[in-house]
Amino acid sequence: MSEFSERGGEGQDQWAQAVELLLYYPDQDGREPLLERYLRTNKNIGPEDRLVYESWRDRNVLGVFHVDARKGARLGLLIDEMDYPAYATAGAEAISVVQRGGYILTRLVPIGDIWTISGTMRLFGPRDLPAVKTLAASLLKRFPTLAFHNPEKAEQARRIVGKHHTVFLDIFGAHIVSGTGSGIIAAYRSFLDACSEASVAENPDAAARVTPAEQLAPDDSFPPELAESGDVALYHHPVMGVSFLVGYGQVEAAHRTPPADAEDPAAEVLRGYVEDSTIPAYVLEDLAAKYPDTVDGAYGLPCPAPDSAGSTTARPCSAVTSRIPTGTRTFLASRRCLHR
Repeated sequence: MSEFSERGGEGQDQWAQAVELLLYYPDQDGREPLLERYLRTNKNIGPEDRLVYESWRDRNVLGVFHVDARKGARLGLLIDEMDYPAYATAGAEAISVVQRGGYILTRLVPIGDIWTISGTMRLFGPRDLPAVKTLAASLLKRFPTLAFHNPEKAEQARRIVGKHHTVFLDIFGAHIVSGTGSGIIAAYRSFLDACSEASVAENPDAAARVTPAEQLAPDDSFPPELAESGDVALYHHPVMGVSFLVGYGQVEAAHRTPPADAEDPAAEVLRGYVEDSTIPAYVLEDLAAKYPDTVDGAYGLPCPAPDSAGSTTARPCSAVTSRIPTGTRTFLASRRCLHR
C-alpha cells in the first residue's frame, strides 16, 4: 500500500470512526443508531433541519471513490459508477493531501445538491487500484444496496430479481419452500442453476459466464445454524429477492395457533423474529396476512406496565410496532406486548 493509505492523525481517526459507528449503526445490543433515535425522539427539530438529518440517514454514501478532480473533490464511486461533487466540512486543507487519480475510502452525506465528506478518509494512490478494487468488492458484499444509488443499476436489478421470482415460482410453485437446512441449500442451488439456464436461454452468449451453483453457494457460505437446522424456509420476494429463514415453521405455527401466554415457548420464538432486524418486515407482514383470524392472539400477549395508581395496563411494544408494516397493523390498537 502506498504512502497515501495511512496519512492523518491516528487518534483523530479513531474518534471519528467511533462517532460514525454511533451515528449510523446499531449498537451491540441491537439498539437503533444514534441518528435514527435522535430523529424519532426529538419532536422539536425544525422541518428544514429534519429534512437534512433524514437525508444524512437515508442518503449517506459509504464507499471507495476515484478522485477525478481535487478542487471541490469531484469523486466517482467505484461501486455505483456515479459522480459526487464533494467538499470537506473542515475546509480545503482537509483534502489537500488527496491526489488526483487516487482513491478515498470515506462516507459522503448530502446537503442539497452537493455532498460533504463525513468522518474519516483513508487515502490511496493511483497505483493502489488492485487493493482498492478488493476493498470495494468487500464493501459491496457487506452492503449490497450500495450499487443501487445509481437509478439505472437499481432498475436493472429490479428487472433481474423479477425474472428470478418467476423462475422460483416455476420451480417450487410458491414464493416460499420449507424443509431441513440441507434440503433448503439443495433447493437454493437448484434455483441458482435454473436462473442461469433462463439467462442462457435469453442470451446464448451468457453461457460462457455461467458459474455452477456449488461454486456460487459453497458449503462454507452457509452458517452451521442454518445448514444443521431441521426447520428452514427459502423465501423469494419479487423485489427484494431471496431470504433464508431459520425457525420459520415454528413462527408460522405460532401464528396458526397463538401462544397461551408470554411464558409459552412459542411466544419466545415470536419475540425472536420480531426483534431480529435481519428478518425482513415483509415476512412478518406475509404471515399476518396469511392468518388474519389469529394474528391478534399471536401478538396479543400480556405485558403489564404499572400506572400511577399501581394497577397494570397493557402498553405498546415498540419492537412489534416498528417491525410490522403499516398495512397489517389493524391488530395493534388492541394488542399487548410480547415482552415479559
